Amino acid sequence: MDDNPYQAARVVRQAKWFAVARILSAAVALIFQFLLVRHLSVADYVSYTILTAANGILVLATQFGMDRTVYRFVPPLRERGQWRELLTFMLGLLVTRQAAILLLVALFGAFGALVLPAQIDAEVRRLPWHYLWYAVAVGCTDSLAIFCNSVGLQGRQALMLTAMTTGRMVLCVALLWWSGALTAVAVGTVLVATELALAAAMLALLLGEYRRRRQGATLAHGRPWAFGFTWRELLVDSLSTQLTYMLSLPFRGGVLKLIVGAIATPVVTASFGFFQTIADRAYQFMPIFMMKGMLEPALASDYALRRDIGRVQLTVSMLMRLNFVILAFALAVLLGCGEPLIDWVTNGRYGREGLVAGLLLVQLGAMTVGEALWVGLNPLGRIAHHNKIWVWAAAICYGAIGLAAAGRNTPALIVVSALPYVLVYGWLRWVSAEPMLEHDLGLRSFWRLALPMGAALLMARLVLAGGDGHVGVTLSLAAASVAFLAALRQARLFRRAELLEIEQISPRLARLFKYVAPV
Repeated sequence: MDDNPYQAARVVRQAKWFAVARILSAAVALIFQFLLVRHLSVADYVSYTILTAANGILVLATQFGMDRTVYRFVPPLRERGQWRELLTFMLGLLVTRQAAILLLVALFGAFGALVLPAQIDAEVRRLPWHYLWYAVAVGCTDSLAIFCNSVGLQGRQALMLTAMTTGRMVLCVALLWWSGALTAVAVGTVLVATELALAAAMLALLLGEYRRRRQGATLAHGRPWAFGFTWRELLVDSLSTQLTYMLSLPFRGGVLKLIVGAIATPVVTASFGFFQTIADRAYQFMPIFMMKGMLEPALASDYALRRDIGRVQLTVSMLMRLNFVILAFALAVLLGCGEPLIDWVTNGRYGREGLVAGLLLVQLGAMTVGEALWVGLNPLGRIAHHNKIWVWAAAICYGAIGLAAAGRNTPALIVVSALPYVLVYGWLRWVSAEPMLEHDLGLRSFWRLALPMGAALLMARLVLAGGDGHVGVTLSLAAASVAFLAALRQARLFRRAELLEIEQISPRLARLFKYVAPV
């Protein structure tokens, strides 16, 4: 089709607007978190933290590997104009997921007191209807966002997300202005209302796209159903991916929040919840994660056409390096002006928890490597072996998670949460000799980030030496940013041969990387 959304030039054109929308949404979401941490009481912030964490776990537990299977199987259906099969496939996934969510919510409502820690069960009993409706709403928006990404609607879907995030913050600001305070009940109600509105908007977008494309497609009357994949293939990929997701739950922010909430004091739970929420939110807007919904369908389509693994390697490697540029900057800022900056943001509450914040950056680095494996292996159809390795890696690390929880050691919990990603990468790279990892996805070049990190750290320390008040913190952050960017341009993080190769795929994408780190 001449309007193929998976062509490289169109992917990059969409990526520009998609990135702008997601960055704006990220900024608003961060401001929203700062608003909550400053205006919710410790008890209410604990309730908010557990509500969002439990919901995240429930949504992940009912995903059934949907993101990977949709990104792999939908692009061929769309390119062939098989909209009848495509709509049926999406509808079946959505109905199955919602049924699973309702079943799990009902089971926890009936037997939660028997299986949940007392602190967690008490929070669920405090906001029962919020837990139900927020789970239903997020299950819908997560599924519909995946569907939008798979058919080339990433840009409009991202704009809707930005509008929802902005509306959520505006409503909370209005409540704060009207009543003078925020409560967990009020914030939970805003979360549910805005999430349902987003689900309705994305559903309307998908139905509009279906009607528009259906009119120009070949009529399906009399044509036999043909999905282009076997149900066994779908079930194996879907269930093995879901098993991997489930086994990875103890190593994700949502479960870590619940573990800390079950073993720690309210103050420790609130501080950890704040840092983990910021880390989780930041990760959603890292390049490798933010663009997976755009790149996986494009890479699957490109590999099916060209059978060129090198193009997949190059794209994943360069995006992963962009991730580590951001993480290196965050670590430099944390080391340079961490405590006064955190105290300023949290109104003097959590400045002494810099170690937790730093370890969460390590966690994000490990998750970046894990996401790169998903994004690279799924389009190649080699995700099943990766999933088997994940099962064994998770089993090995479960004991370590238990020991850290028994010892009530929050830093150890964070370190252990990063281990499975490292183990899986190491096994695939050096034991399985996975061809996609032949060149280490560019990991060998990360030592070049030492220069911009050192420059940013030095400038932040020098400026803070003149005073660590609000003005001093702002100036140190600005100085660190300028120093990091200036040094980054000299770090030569991307090789000239790589830039020349990516230029053959898309000149726009090559210009983006040259702007970030020119050779």
